[in-house]
Amino acid sequence: MRDVFYTIVIIWVAMRIYRSFQSHKQNFQQPPRQREGDVTIQTKTSNNKPDDSGEYVDFEEIKD
Repeated sequence: MRDVFYTIVIIWVAMRIYRSFQSHKQNFQQPPRQREGDVTIQTKTSNNKPDDSGEYVDFEEIKD
């Protein structure tokens, strides 16, 4: 009976330690909080459009 109790206690302690490590791991994976006034640049790259895409404007040179 005592062996069953010790086994349950050891499993419980191991699960608590495992969950503690998992919560610490999640904290490291989250991006750091930004302070007020910090500047961030978010870019979204899309491979759907070529780099030279845009509207072509034809022009004529006027000489005086």
